[in-house]
Amino acid sequence: MEKLSPDLLVVVGSEHLKSFGYDAFPQICIGIGDTCEGWADGGLAAARLDLAGDYAGQLLSAGIDAGFDLAFSVNPRLDHGFMAPLVLIRPEMDIPVVPIFQNASTEPLPPLRRSAELGRLIRAVTEQRPDEERVVIIGTGGLSHWVGTPQMGQVNSEFDELFLARVRDGDLEGVVDMTMSDVVAQGGNGAPEIRNWVTVMSARQGKGTVLAYEAVREWATGIALARLFPEGVDEPAT
Repeated sequence: MEKLSPDLLVVVGSEHLKSFGYDAFPQICIGIGDTCEGWADGGLAAARLDLAGDYAGQLLSAGIDAGFDLAFSVNPRLDHGFMAPLVLIRPEMDIPVVPIFQNASTEPLPPLRRSAELGRLIRAVTEQRPDEERVVIIGTGGLSHWVGTPQMGQVNSEFDELFLARVRDGDLEGVVDMTMSDVVAQGGNGAPEIRNWVTVMSARQGKGTVLAYEAVREWATGIALARLFPEGVDEPAT
């Protein structure tokens, strides 16, 4: 992150029935406004972050122009799906963020192609921004895991490795061809969180480098880290 020196972070995460309820539950929601704060769930501090409101507003407007009706939330609260990665990646919390919530838990679930379309919209908006502005896009979420079911505690490493192979190859079509029923059957009811990875894959259009994978039994989840760079852009030296 230090080498990339971004001006803002677009963070794509899942809604865990913390920030929204069934009175109004969005499929995709953009956080707009001035600031946001964590829920302090998962043992995390209730940190406050600045929002990149100008970028978020442009994303909303571009979505309308493209026939993509996005919900929005002013100064939203963020749960562990957003805050845990941010605490680890940028504990200073000094880079403005654009939080994007995607429904990965509640039927009906959008197809993965919709998440890919969101990625293309993010890419189009980023390309319209000032040339000197640097944007880093972060997708969060676990791979295979079952939540609140008799299979809870299981991890399907075969499913995870197949998905990560497609991340390495930049094989977006191979991912979005999976139906939601297939994803849930093979990876559990928590696996639809891969839609956040799909959004980043679509936004960057390049091969990925998988940095780590482990079936973390204590968290009952397949956990991975990957970096994705667009075609023609070299990764920074490590």
